[in-house]
Amino acid sequence: MKKKKMQRWGFTIAAMGGLAGMILGTFIFSGADWSAILGAFTAFVIIFIINLVFVKSKKDQTPEVDERIMLNMRKYYAVIANVFIGILFIALSALTYLGYEQVSLMYLWMFVVAYMIVSGIGALVVSKR
Repeated sequence: MKKKKMQRWGFTIAAMGGLAGMILGTFIFSGADWSAILGAFTAFVIIFIINLVFVKSKKDQTPEVDERIMLNMRKYYAVIANVFIGILFIALSALTYLGYEQVSLMYLWMFVVAYMIVSGIGALVVSKR
């Protein structure tokens, strides 16, 4: 059992050996070439993340999402979209009342990014319930 468990991490172990070899080689032969070390570290991180996704992926055939989760997600996105549109409408109304005739696009983009972040994090929470 233990051997099979370690076989799944073979790519990461090989990448770790490559990283160690690159670090030792640069220190011995060229004296701390940081660009090579950072490139090897970046490759190690990418291989580790790919291997982590492979190891953590589901192996059985059961669906991850059922009807209740889909219904909860639909309800959540309907509510969060209406809340953000309502906040935007109230903010624009307040700015118009205060006498502003123009709004910088930067503020609108900040609002859009905030909506994406909040709705994404909320969707993760809703999908795990």
